[in-house]
Amino acid sequence: MRHLANNSYIVIMIFVTIIVTGCFSQKQYKETRFMMDTIVEVTAYGPNSEQAVKAAFNEFQRIHDLANSFDEESTISNINKSAGIKPVNADPEIIYMIKRANSMSDKLDGVFDVTIGSLSHLWGIGKKGEYVPALGEVSAILQKVNYQLIEINETQNSVFLPKSGMMLDLGGIAKGYAVDKALEILKQNGITSALINAGGDVRVIGKKPDGQPWRIGVQHPRNSEGISAKLALTEWDTMETSGDYQRYLIKDGVRYSHILDPRTGYQPRQLASVTIVNNNSGDGDILSTAVFILGAERGIELLKQFPGNEAIIVTAEGKTIVTPGLEGRVELSVN
Repeated sequence: MRHLANNSYIVIMIFVTIIVTGCFSQKQYKETRFMMDTIVEVTAYGPNSEQAVKAAFNEFQRIHDLANSFDEESTISNINKSAGIKPVNADPEIIYMIKRANSMSDKLDGVFDVTIGSLSHLWGIGKKGEYVPALGEVSAILQKVNYQLIEINETQNSVFLPKSGMMLDLGGIAKGYAVDKALEILKQNGITSALINAGGDVRVIGKKPDGQPWRIGVQHPRNSEGISAKLALTEWDTMETSGDYQRYLIKDGVRYSHILDPRTGYQPRQLASVTIVNNNSGDGDILSTAVFILGAERGIELLKQFPGNEAIIVTAEGKTIVTPGLEGRVELSVN
């Protein structure tokens, strides 16, 4: 247990520390697991808290099994292996995630693209060690990245990738979707006070047992012991974070993160992290990735097209930028 200043915060980081102060009459159950390539921590209060948390993790696992492109037996892998050959029957939830992502991609001029899977596998951040592909390899793979080519047949519940070698990667949307579904499970189990943090994707139910709002600390992307900003999160808010500090490699002094620009095949360099705070819009996970790729200036302009979405942006140089809608709600930290 670690205390920050004189208050208690939930720090969004790869190893999440949840700090609870005071003595509460409600039963607390907290569990942490490594899932979906990140640390997932669920804390719930109430007589049914343990059962509810375990059910929430079962839901995380279910979504992970559906969408994991590195699992040879998953639906996504079957779609990828059949690219250029035949359509594959897919769970309606997979089709929902693809359609939602593609709808957002249309609004983002392709800066978010779920057919980035071939690039993700080429780089293999966290999978291949210190592997940096050659320019020619990246250029060849870029020809297989185009979300507009995906063919969906909702009558037959099938998905077809028309080019051999095309691959889906739902990593930019599946985790946020899983968090939302897990939150529903907690509510179905009667939980009225809880917090889910899946590597910076945060949801809460109600307030803390002492009646205070959940206080959130956004991890400093270059200091695992520090935070960049603090704010109170209500039940009507969600948070989604994209950053270059969880899955990355450093080779010859250059940082290569798992976030790739589908237009270039390489990592964006301007920002270190982007946290989107919104009013349950459902778009925060995609928007955090899009802003991260576009950079601060263009990213902030982009958010004006999506009312209700605000951002806490940390640049590669360590500067923290807060969009106007969060002014007065965010306390910036000095690290």
